[in-house]
Amino acid sequence: MTAILVQALVILLVVGWSALFAVQRLLPVTSRRVKARILDRVDQPSSPAWLRGMARRAQPTSTSGGSCGDGCSACGGCAAAAAKPVEALPLVFRPRLKS
Repeated sequence: MTAILVQALVILLVVGWSALFAVQRLLPVTSRRVKARILDRVDQPSSPAWLRGMARRAQPTSTSGGSCGDGCSACGGCAAAAAKPVEALPLVFRPRLKS
């Protein structure tokens, strides 16, 4: 019974981590906004000082970002991140060698 529980817990952790990674990778601005909103709720005067300090350190640097087309190159996926255009190479077809 405990082996099944441990297996389910490991699978839950792996799936949860991969889902968070996918959201951060595919929706970076939205994930920063959600993270900032959650950490703002933690950073309340009623929270312990150590928790407030951790929330301030984990706060994202900028929650107001542009879209993927603004050329910020923050995620490395923008067109502006490419330094130079790639030259097209011609296709060369060669006959198969008969053996």
